[in-house]
Amino acid sequence: MKDDRGIFTLDSDTVASNPARVRVMPFVLMRYMPKSVLLLIPLLASLVFTFEVSLLWGFLPSAFFFVINYFYWRRKSEHFAYGDSNGGIVVSENPKLIAVTTDLSKGFAGGSYPVVKIIPYKGKGKLNDRIGTVALYEGTSSCTPHWSDFFPVPVEYVNNNKAELNAVLRSYSEESWEVLESRIKQISQPYKEGLFKLSAEDSSW
Repeated sequence: MKDDRGIFTLDSDTVASNPARVRVMPFVLMRYMPKSVLLLIPLLASLVFTFEVSLLWGFLPSAFFFVINYFYWRRKSEHFAYGDSNGGIVVSENPKLIAVTTDLSKGFAGGSYPVVKIIPYKGKGKLNDRIGTVALYEGTSSCTPHWSDFFPVPVEYVNNNKAELNAVLRSYSEESWEVLESRIKQISQPYKEGLFKLSAEDSSW
């Protein structure tokens, strides 16, 4: 089972098959995810207003933006601590793209739903490099046997510690890399962003 996408925090009813346990470094995350900086700006502005102009009129906006930032960072922390970690391979340098595979099966109903997700890549990896990713999963209904999509994010977007990045890569078996490579070969080139269902395998699609 994997983690579903909640509004503020992750669904505690599901458990990742390979939880990432990655530590989020705020300044690394802000480099790759500008939204985090945009959320901080109104918080800082409201705090300045509160302490420099009016405690009365600045308190509520400051509290509001504090709560938004708190849940944003909490969600990111949970994402990379408990999200499902899968290996990715850089499949294109112009544009820079990576491919990640998983099985979207929820497990309780059986069946196999293999997919490859190709996403844009802003990291330092070169063509054919292996990188770690952490994904959350999205489902349209609790009674469906599979998730509708998954959203892998490169680990290097939140952590630049080489030892921790290598630890993530070591969590993947060589067999999992072979599966990913074989599934990538089933995707037509040139590679494009998207979710690709693999019906050619022994799958339930």
